[in-house]
Amino acid sequence: MRNIYLYYIAILAPLAFLLYFMRTDQLNSWVLILGIIVYSIVYRTYIDGLRLVSKGFIERSDIWKMAYNGRRFQYFKELYFK
Repeated sequence: MRNIYLYYIAILAPLAFLLYFMRTDQLNSWVLILGIIVYSIVYRTYIDGLRLVSKGFIERSDIWKMAYNGRRFQYFKELYFK
């Protein structure tokens, strides 16, 4: 996922779907909270990891190590600006 535009679409589309379903009253608050937690911990870690792997900053086996110790912030510039 080297293209920054596809990366931004991949990280914003699930939030747009969650907001849409919340606004149309198809999600109760507990499902929304669970969706936000899964999005922020599982989905974003995987998508950010795939971007860093494709750019050559980390190995594929190190993707899930980004979920702790703030490793995502270590690569902030590479994820969002380059």
